[in-house]
Amino acid sequence: MLRMEHVRAGHRAIGQIEELYVRAFPENERRPLEPLIEDRAGIAEMLALYDGEAFVGFVSLLNWKDISHIIYFAVEEALRGRGYGAQTLEMLYAQKRGCRLIADVEEAIEGAPNAMQRARRIAFYERLGFARSSVRYAWRGEEYVILSRGGDITPDEFRNFWREIDAKNKEMGQY
Repeated sequence: MLRMEHVRAGHRAIGQIEELYVRAFPENERRPLEPLIEDRAGIAEMLALYDGEAFVGFVSLLNWKDISHIIYFAVEEALRGRGYGAQTLEMLYAQKRGCRLIADVEEAIEGAPNAMQRARRIAFYERLGFARSSVRYAWRGEEYVILSRGGDITPDEFRNFWREIDAKNKEMGQY
């Protein structure tokens, strides 16, 4: 049975999270994890995922008002395809009841080196009740679309989300 543990400095999974983070995310998308783990403003959540005592992966969120934004989400390569990702998103949605759960994913651009992976990722989220929003943006050389579950998000709300996050903790504005 999948379970989540909140991660703070000194948590047993930090090394595993850091290793998976480097393997799962391209360098241009990686930012230091410490601000997400050590946030004192109550904005960030870092969650380690476990099946029994086995580390499965992690998810990191930024929270403001009724928006919970999935910043990073990864499952160990050897464990993918076993339903852990879907279970994680269902658990998050249940925990964040009344909130909009959003995720930014790379646009499925024809001709992109990982176009099929991008399309599969979007389809995965859509199968779990996420819908494309009208929010699209460029960050660090990539094009992204925001997917949302629990209600749509507008471009103005997305800008306000980041403005508020930055006002509460300048380090968080880099994500």
